[in-house]
Amino acid sequence: MMNEERLEKGLTVYMAIYPLFSLKIIYNSWFTLLQILMIIVFFLWVVFVKQEIRAKLKYMALYICIWGIYMFCHNFNACRFQSFIPGDMEYSAIKEMLYLVKLSIPVLFVFLLYFIKVKRENYLKILKAWIILICGSIIATNLLGISLGSYTDEKIGGNIFAWLDPGYGYTELASKGLFMYANQISCILVVMLPFVIFFYYTGELRLLYLVGIMSTLMLLGTRVANLGSVLVFIGIIVLYLCCCVLKRNRINRKKILISMTMILIYAVVLPFSPTAGRNKVYDYILNEPIVYENVSSYKEEAERNIKDRPLTRDAKIEFIENHYEEKLINPQFILESYPYQYDLDFWYSILELPEEMRTNYRFLEIAMVKRIVNINNNPFDALWGITNCRIQNVFNIERDYILQYYAYGICGVVLFLGVYFLLAVRRGVLTLKNMNFFNLCQFASIMLFLGIAYLSGNVLGQISACIPVLFLTRR
Repeated sequence: MMNEERLEKGLTVYMAIYPLFSLKIIYNSWFTLLQILMIIVFFLWVVFVKQEIRAKLKYMALYICIWGIYMFCHNFNACRFQSFIPGDMEYSAIKEMLYLVKLSIPVLFVFLLYFIKVKRENYLKILKAWIILICGSIIATNLLGISLGSYTDEKIGGNIFAWLDPGYGYTELASKGLFMYANQISCILVVMLPFVIFFYYTGELRLLYLVGIMSTLMLLGTRVANLGSVLVFIGIIVLYLCCCVLKRNRINRKKILISMTMILIYAVVLPFSPTAGRNKVYDYILNEPIVYENVSSYKEEAERNIKDRPLTRDAKIEFIENHYEEKLINPQFILESYPYQYDLDFWYSILELPEEMRTNYRFLEIAMVKRIVNINNNPFDALWGITNCRIQNVFNIERDYILQYYAYGICGVVLFLGVYFLLAVRRGVLTLKNMNFFNLCQFASIMLFLGIAYLSGNVLGQISACIPVLFLTRR
């Protein structure tokens, strides 16, 4: 019993400080390795303390065997890769194996959580610690003007009081504190929000914690944080009211009134937020007519060539070099990620697309990878993928599921992401069997996590985002 208490206390402390691993200053491969080693230590600790887990180790052994078979097939398929870009797109079997190890850690974490019972008070301590570490630091650094920008790694131009100043752009105002990725922090906080609301309504969390998390989501300035949070807030209140009606419980009118007041204040502030500024910028770009230089001397000739005959290689190079900036193509994509010199036909066709597609970064990220897959022309890529290593050396796809499909194939998606969907199904079944406010909040959180992963990306492949969410939704 003493060993079990120490195990729970150790896990509580580790999880309470877990957001620190998302800080930019320590966001590197060494600290990722430390996170992995710590989870392995807890796993071995559970094996030592809990005898009942030993009979279940055969399932982990089976998973490891399947992982090894997948790694062999994945690497074998990767060695048959062909591309216009020289140097095999810097593929490294060692790096790829380390990626796959990192992707497997959440499976190990879920396995050990089945055998560790975290008391409700410790669960609340962890939740409070996360709000203090994440929200407290982001709010404090924003007010002091030393926060990093959510869309840049540079210091913000102004704090929340500068939102009314039209001289600032949204990239200068959205703030992520000292953390590495705004998307990951947004995901963690939005997934936490149903639990924070639940414990506020039960009286176990003070209003200050709820105000803190909602304020931080506003400061982050991402669409998931700003728009997602208010929709989640409204949705959880509706669930609370439904549960009260179905269970014939007394509705806490005071807290409903406070919640509605918070939503109203949020709606008033939102039009002045960085998210609103971002939407205005994109609307302006897409609606602003483009004026080409030397229109009379070049454009008519180019259009005539397109209609009458295919352009020569030199003509395509000239057209791309002269017009990719005017066509609003991200220079990093066309010059560095997938250089136009190696695939003129692809970039020439991209420049001919409608403007809303050319300015959509996520569309271009996927288009570049699709082109690479088509050139490789290997039907086994659908099963085993073209490797995450190659995709990252081109450009990271900011769409989870799509990224994992192209990187790891269908087999990899099932092996590494299947655990999240199994948890969602299991939580849904448990909720149907025992319909209550807490179970509904847990089910909402896991579904939010799966949805945010697709909308924002950079979530499912990062254990600094996955582990907190799995801990919250696994209780």
